[in-house]
Amino acid sequence: MPGIRLNRTKNAIIRSLPMHPRVMGVLRPIWEERGRPLKGRVFLNRFGKPYQDTRKANIPGGNPIKNQHATACQRAGIEDFTVHDWRHHWASYCVMAGIDLITIINMGGWKSLRMFQRYSSVSIDHMQESINRLS
Repeated sequence: MPGIRLNRTKNAIIRSLPMHPRVMGVLRPIWEERGRPLKGRVFLNRFGKPYQDTRKANIPGGNPIKNQHATACQRAGIEDFTVHDWRHHWASYCVMAGIDLITIINMGGWKSLRMFQRYSSVSIDHMQESINRLS
C-alpha cells in the first residue's frame, strides 16, 4: 500500500504512514504528470520548486503555505482556521471514526496520550450517538 514518508518532523523521528485511497487518487495524477519520480517533494510552488522549509528560513512575504491556506479559507468563507488546526481536525475525526488511540497517536507522532488529548475532541453529535448506544 502506498504511503507517505515524513523525513523532517518536529521531534526529528522519520516515519512512514499509510495513505488513504482518496488522497492517493488526488496525488497520483500529480506524480504521473511529473514523470513518476521515486523521490522528491510532492507540492511545488508556481515555479516548479519545492516550498522552502519555513522553520529554518525567514521568507520574504511570510510562510507561503500559511498564506495559500489563508487565501483558500477566505475564498471558502472559513474564518479562524489555521494550517495547524488540520492536525486537531484530523485527530478528532479519527477518534469519532472509531480508530484506536494507539494507532492515532502513532500516525500523528504524539509522544504521549496526554499530548494527544490536547489535540483531539469530539462533537456533541458524536457524544450523543455514543450515549444512545447504551441499552
